[in-house]
Amino acid sequence: MRKRKDEYLYEKIASDLRRSINDGIYCVNDRMPSIRALSTQYMVSIATAIQAYDVLDGEGFTESRPKSGIFVRKQIIANKELPEAITPHSRPTEVSVSQLSMSLVLECRAKHLAKLGAAVPGSDVLPLGALSRTMSGVSRRMWKSPAVYADLLGFSDLRRQIAKLMKDAGCRVHPNEIIVTNGALEALTLALRTVAKTGDAIAIESPTYFGVLQVIEKLGMKAIEVTTQPNTGIDPSALQKIILSRTVKACVLMPNVSNPLGSTMPDDNKASVVKMLAVAQIPLIEDDVFGTLSYSQPRPKAAKAYDTTNTVLYCSSFSKTLAPGYRIGWIVAGKYQEQVKYQKFLDNISTTIIPQITLAEFLSRDAYKRCTKNTVRIYQQRMNQLRHWVYQYFPANTRLTNPQGGMVLWVELPTEIDSLTLYRLALEKNIAISPGILFSPRQEYKNYVRLSCGNLSGEKALKAVKKVGMLAKRQVKKG
Repeated sequence: MRKRKDEYLYEKIASDLRRSINDGIYCVNDRMPSIRALSTQYMVSIATAIQAYDVLDGEGFTESRPKSGIFVRKQIIANKELPEAITPHSRPTEVSVSQLSMSLVLECRAKHLAKLGAAVPGSDVLPLGALSRTMSGVSRRMWKSPAVYADLLGFSDLRRQIAKLMKDAGCRVHPNEIIVTNGALEALTLALRTVAKTGDAIAIESPTYFGVLQVIEKLGMKAIEVTTQPNTGIDPSALQKIILSRTVKACVLMPNVSNPLGSTMPDDNKASVVKMLAVAQIPLIEDDVFGTLSYSQPRPKAAKAYDTTNTVLYCSSFSKTLAPGYRIGWIVAGKYQEQVKYQKFLDNISTTIIPQITLAEFLSRDAYKRCTKNTVRIYQQRMNQLRHWVYQYFPANTRLTNPQGGMVLWVELPTEIDSLTLYRLALEKNIAISPGILFSPRQEYKNYVRLSCGNLSGEKALKAVKKVGMLAKRQVKKG
């Protein structure tokens, strides 16, 4: 009986410490309590305290550093083989992902599901309490503001705050160059509709965020996939070959912390691509929604920072850092400002005002950088844990990206595995993942999945990874 009691104690202690790490009480590189301190705190033997740390070390949460103590791991595992970068066909492709993506997204919103694939931040990493209090004050003081349409460009104080934030990305922007939108997806839609028309070919990363594909499909355009490296983003030489051999009307990229790869382009590559496209007179539409969540600080420069011809249309939002439900994004359209402004007017005249005022007040308190810094530390720790668990519980020969920020992980499974089948099987176990075919207009990446640590962490995440890994191993055996 004593043995079972000890087992229960060290597992309980390990669970408590694991929860503290996931809650951000202990973050990457923080020193954990010493074994003696842990023994005293929980009133257990030294042996039991050691066992608790052995559990955490085995799971990849902590590491022992000689003569220094026990620390939260900075990098749980060294990068092994990265997923293969597929060389797609360079022909323009009609896009048809809307029905599948909408179906999967709606299915994955069910409250009972363990959301292991959604690129959505969890409520535990967002400053929702502070935002709620701010909005309550705004609603009381400015209760008449919804009686009129907001400024077409957006609330002036919010645009000033956004201009300040963009300095961190290396961009000097006047507030009047910013148009506030209903999330980044509207910004992308406005940008594409302004610079291209039905039937035009748009160069995109491969894989790319399925929201980009949905917009291209909605506008009746075609996509040209460009080879993209899992750690450095789009291949500039591959892009150059395409623009020299094909008529490309625009290029849509996520240079910083891409979705789903998590890659960040080196600055030299960003500058090269911006110059290359400018010479070819091809507008670059930059999606920078995850740039602020880069694990490296200061955050990487935007491609817009290298724009000398004003032909980069920069799009971003607060959906991944503050409040997805506010639906507040923005676009800096450069030389296309007037055309984008007119498109915005045609669509919805303006963006809802109360969330804009709320965000402007919140940002004016200089709390944004503190919030995002804490979020980044939590995501980095969770990502390390997720990668460790996937290597531990998924089939042999599984390959992973090594994300440089954000919350999403791109996983290449053995070729016998069909990710859509795996998605359906996982859904039966109340777990939602994102099958790889969503991220390509040609439905490539059949044996790939996107996982996320944004909305799931700790023991729930571990259990979900174990179950999906088990289902994947069964497919391998059947194959």
